[in-house]
Amino acid sequence: MASPEPTVDDGYDVIIYGASLAGIMAALRLRLRGLSSLILEPTGHVGGIVAGGLVKSDTPNVPEALAGLTKTRFFDGIGAEYGLDGPEYRFEPKVAEKVARHLLDESKATVLLHQRIHGPDDVDVQGRRIRGVRTTQGWRRARFFVDASYEGDLMAAAGVPYTFGREPRAKYDEPFAGFQPVQAYRKHGFTPNTLYPVRDVPAMAAGEGDDKTQAYNFRGVLSTNPDRIPFPKPDDYDPARYTYLGQLLRQRNIPGLSSIVTHTALLPNGKYQTNQALYFGFDLPGVNWDYPDGSWRRREEIIAEQVAWHQGQLYWLANDPSLPESFRADARTFGLPPDEFVDSPYGQGFPHALYIREARRMVGAQVLTQHDLLKPNNTKTHPVCCWKYGMDSHLVQYYPEGDDTVVGEGTLSGDETNPPVDLYQMPAEVLFPARGGIENITVSICFSASHVGYTSPRMEPNYGMLGEACGELAAQSLSTGRPVQEYDYPELAAALVEHGAVLTLPGLD
Repeated sequence: MASPEPTVDDGYDVIIYGASLAGIMAALRLRLRGLSSLILEPTGHVGGIVAGGLVKSDTPNVPEALAGLTKTRFFDGIGAEYGLDGPEYRFEPKVAEKVARHLLDESKATVLLHQRIHGPDDVDVQGRRIRGVRTTQGWRRARFFVDASYEGDLMAAAGVPYTFGREPRAKYDEPFAGFQPVQAYRKHGFTPNTLYPVRDVPAMAAGEGDDKTQAYNFRGVLSTNPDRIPFPKPDDYDPARYTYLGQLLRQRNIPGLSSIVTHTALLPNGKYQTNQALYFGFDLPGVNWDYPDGSWRRREEIIAEQVAWHQGQLYWLANDPSLPESFRADARTFGLPPDEFVDSPYGQGFPHALYIREARRMVGAQVLTQHDLLKPNNTKTHPVCCWKYGMDSHLVQYYPEGDDTVVGEGTLSGDETNPPVDLYQMPAEVLFPARGGIENITVSICFSASHVGYTSPRMEPNYGMLGEACGELAAQSLSTGRPVQEYDYPELAAALVEHGAVLTLPGLD
C-alpha cells in the first residue's frame, strides 16, 4: 500500500494504536509476557475517555464479570488513590489519568502523542501482514498491531473489513436492528417542531438499515467548589439553539440545574458528572453521522459543533433571561473545575475528549449480534470474558411528527430503560479478522459486532478486558509465529486466567 520511507525501527514487538484503557491493558499484558510496545495515541492525552470525562463507569450487572488487570490494576488503582481497599467507579478525571500514566510506566511502553492515521497511505501492508505505521517521526515497524482506538483507523487503513451505522433487520435477523420508529420517544408540546437540532423525517421503512450513529456528547465535570470557573460564553453562542430545552424545563417544572446534575453522579471533592440528562440535553443526535468514517478534518468540525452545543448550553442555563432568576442562580452554584482538563484545547475545566459511543465496527471472524446477548446463544466456545449490561443505544435522530411532536429515534426500548440481556460471554473471534484477512492485528474497541450487538458490551470496563485478550492473542501469535486466526484457545484461556480474567460464571449454563 505505502512506501515505508524513511523508517525508524526501534525493535518494538507490538504497535498499539490508542492509549485508551483497552490499549493500556493490552500493553500491560504484553509486558507480562516479556514483550515491548509502542503506543501511538491520536490525541494529546492518555487514558481514553475515562481520563477525558467519562468518570461514572458503567459496570456490569453481575459485578463478578469485571475482572482481570482491568479491575485489579486500573479500578483498584483508582480506589487506592482515594484510600480505598478495592475498586472505585466514580472518580475525578485527573485521578484516572494519573493511574493510566502509572500503568503505562509499569508496562514500559513508549507513548507518542498526536499520532493520527489518516488512511491507507499511513499503513504499510504487505500480503496479509501489517509491516509499519507512518508517524510524525517516520515509519515505525513492529511484528504485531493492536487497534485500541475509538475510531478504528488502523484497522480500516490496513484493509480490514468494517461497517458503521445500523444494519437492516434482515441482515442478522435482529428484531431491534435498523430504523426503529415504533421504539422511538415521542414528546409533545413543541411548536414549531422543526428547530435545531431536529432533522428531516426519514424516508425509510421500519427495519431498514442506514449509516447513522447514536449520539455522542461530552461527559462534563461540574464543580461546586469556591474556585469553580463560571461557565464561559462561547464566541458563536446562540440562545435559540436551546428553545426546546427551555420548553421542556417548563413542562417538567424543573427548578434548577441541581435538580438535574445532583441526581446523576456525585464525584469526589464536590464534583458532578454530566450526561444527556433530559430528552433535550448534552447529547446532539444527527451531528455525528459523518464521524465514524470521516476524515480527521471532518471529525474536528463535528467536535467543534459539539463543543459549541455543550458550552453554550451551560452558559444558557446560568444566564438566559427566559429562565427564572432562581433557576439561573442555582445554575451559577456550579462551574467548571480549574483542576481538571487544565490543558484542554476547549478551555480549562472543559473535557478534552468527545465521548465516541460507537464508530466503526470490524466485520471479523465472528460478528456479535443481538442473539449472542441472550440465551441460548450467550455461551461461547472460546470466551475471553463475561459481561451483562442492557442494550444501550442513545438517540440517533430527532424528527418532527404532526404539529407539535418531536420524535427521538434510535433507542431500543421506547422509554428510558435499556432492553435487558442475559449474562453472556465475549468470544475471542470478535477480536480479529476472518481467516484470509490481515494476520497480525487484534481490535479491542471497534470489535466485530452489529450495531445492536455492540450496544451492550460497548462499555469501558469491558473494553479493558477485551484489550487484555488482544494483548494475550498478540503474545501468543508472536510466540508461535502463526496468524492470530490460528490461535490455541486452551493456551489463551490459561494466559488470561493467570492474571485474573474470569471466563465463566454461574448462570451461564
